[in-house]
Amino acid sequence: MGATEVNAVLAKLHQLPAIPIVVQEIINSFNDPDLDAKALGHKIAQDQGLTAKVLRVVNSAFYGLPKKIGSMQDAVVVMGFNNIRSLVLSAAFVKAFPVSGESRFDHQAHWKRSFKVAAYAKALAKCLKHDQDMAFIAGMFHDIGQLMLDTCMQEQFASVLEQHEQSGGDLLDIERSILGVDHALVGAEVAKHWNFPQEIEHAIRYWRIPDKDPFEPVTGIVHIAVLIESGLTDDALINQLPQSLRDRFEISWAKIEPCLPEAEQIEAGANLLLAT
Repeated sequence: MGATEVNAVLAKLHQLPAIPIVVQEIINSFNDPDLDAKALGHKIAQDQGLTAKVLRVVNSAFYGLPKKIGSMQDAVVVMGFNNIRSLVLSAAFVKAFPVSGESRFDHQAHWKRSFKVAAYAKALAKCLKHDQDMAFIAGMFHDIGQLMLDTCMQEQFASVLEQHEQSGGDLLDIERSILGVDHALVGAEVAKHWNFPQEIEHAIRYWRIPDKDPFEPVTGIVHIAVLIESGLTDDALINQLPQSLRDRFEISWAKIEPCLPEAEQIEAGANLLLAT
């Protein structure tokens, strides 16, 4: 793809919804060693709609907490800031990109699938001893480029989706042939634009090729999570993974299966995150 086409698409980023200041602060908090989590939690609580959405998920079967949490401050204390940061970012972006009646792209299905990938990614990260918060967010935004294309160039992206439905061809190939750019690159550029950590940018760009050098664990974890969300299990899943990924994670189905949440739990969390 040529630089001209890429730049033409990226120039349309000004059409993206403005990110609230508190959400930008939450993204910046990844790089803040002196983070005052209590103060940031208080700022988040000022957005009552966002707080209500996050607390619905926190109190759902997805987390299965023994006692109901009634405030954002309590949620930060009980669950830790990192867990709450993941949910706040997810809820904020779901809110920022509402479903468009004219769009061919199904926003609801996109976010639901993304939440499921995020949940599996977090569980895998815990099992494989990597950063759970980073894995969840990378899973939540792994295909954010599709949403960007639908937001910034809806008519052209509708043509991509139509051709994809008719031909069953590779979506990225179709995007490149029609738009001159694909959603993996667009998503990574948007992540950079919003100052997400480099690990998340890498996962968005390369989760389909997880052994891309230099290797990023979160990229490999998202790759596995996507396969699990698609329905792969047991040997069928493990055999689908690049050998280098299997070796790096020393992964087996027996090792990861006990770590994975129940599908019903994930469904409950996703539905509450998407509820208005």
